[in-house]
Amino acid sequence: MGFLFGGKGTTTRADKLGDFQINSASYGEVVPDILGTTRVSGNVIYWDDFTAHEHKQTQRAGKGGGSKHTNITYTYTVAAAIALCEGPIQSVGKVWVDKEVFDYPNPNIQLTLFSGSLGQSPWPYVVGKHPEKALPYSGLAYMAGVVDLGDRGSLPNYNFEVRGKLLNTGDGVDVNPADYILHVLKSAGMGDVQIDGIDNYRRYCAAADLLISSPPSMSAQKAQQIINDIADMTNAYLFWSNNKLKIVPLADEAVGSWSPDKEIKYDLGIDDLIPGSDGQLVLYSRKDSSECYNQASVEFINRANSYEKEVVSFEVVADVQRNGLRPASVKTAHYLYSKKRAMYLAEQLAMKQLYAKNQYTFRLDWAFCRLEPGDLVTLTDEICQLNKQVVVITAVNEANDGQLEITAVGKPPGTYSPAKYDVHENERPFVDYNQPALSISKLSVIQPPGDIAGDELLLAVTAPNGWGGLIYGYPIQAPPTSK
Repeated sequence: MGFLFGGKGTTTRADKLGDFQINSASYGEVVPDILGTTRVSGNVIYWDDFTAHEHKQTQRAGKGGGSKHTNITYTYTVAAAIALCEGPIQSVGKVWVDKEVFDYPNPNIQLTLFSGSLGQSPWPYVVGKHPEKALPYSGLAYMAGVVDLGDRGSLPNYNFEVRGKLLNTGDGVDVNPADYILHVLKSAGMGDVQIDGIDNYRRYCAAADLLISSPPSMSAQKAQQIINDIADMTNAYLFWSNNKLKIVPLADEAVGSWSPDKEIKYDLGIDDLIPGSDGQLVLYSRKDSSECYNQASVEFINRANSYEKEVVSFEVVADVQRNGLRPASVKTAHYLYSKKRAMYLAEQLAMKQLYAKNQYTFRLDWAFCRLEPGDLVTLTDEICQLNKQVVVITAVNEANDGQLEITAVGKPPGTYSPAKYDVHENERPFVDYNQPALSISKLSVIQPPGDIAGDELLLAVTAPNGWGGLIYGYPIQAPPTSK
């Protein structure tokens, strides 16, 4: 019957995509080095075999099904590789695929992890299909697979929870900041640099649970900037002294098994402080009350909330009740991934901002050359009405006249140990200008090449037995001489 009267059919064909659209590839992108655990989106480094798959669906209509309608649609697949970070990494945890979240491995992710070990094998798919393109990507962690794109011509929005390096230094998820700093120095070619106090700093960070991971949005930064940011975020001083890099935690209260250094180095008074040109022993400055903040806020990354940014605040309640709320600007701390750690940092910042409002500048002679940033001293000065005021040194500079110019800030009241050193009387420097000069046994005049020392003339002397000499300003051991 349909043959006699001629059945009618229609066909609807969807538009066929001609090419794959890349939505997360950037040439020259920095390959991050992930320490700890963080979330990254990755960067497409390879794609091939973009294939359209035709799907036909036929429906009959009309009396007796005499007419039919054919609907033709297309779905697509592509073979793709997404770079994560520098390897090797421990593993991949959660994977976000558009709005869905899966724990790796899961078939819905459609990707396989290559951990980035040195000398890792190329992706087997590419080896079989395109051997001329099969690269091992040695030392690069990436995900690769043949992805079903559905009816669109681009990859889903992938995000990956990467468990990177140094997990054994912290709690298995985050990293101890001390080891993070050492890793940064090693990566910058300074692995032989020794940091004085690093073990104490490591114990402090572990006891205070101040563990960190690489920020999710990582750009190229200098090693100095990264290390300074970590030290500042963990409330520590990092400085050079005596050709050594030193680090000192500034926490006032004991945390767990760690106790702060509350040893006073010197009790400084009128016999120690050197008057300035105006006769003052201590230059005292105080922040304006509007700058004495009693609330600190910290922006961190909340791992428990899919790595979203959040802000926590800490207020010094007693000062808020007395002077009103004075909030400081928000401190960015994207190395922190838990609310508890962000709250601890906010508390430390609030106390520091409130109690470090008084700054003191004073001068000492070289009998006090032991002093370094982070050391505690007391100041006594009747003019400034200071009576054994405890301060922590923040900077030590050598003035033009050779004296030590020291800057310090006030510390809150507490229990401190007695002064460790006493420079009064026997330790005060004294030069006897009436002492006659010694005769010398031998004199040598040295004229170095002009391209080395310029217009300089050097003198080398040999003093009598038991005395040292000087050559170009450096001490030398004098050889034995007969009297």
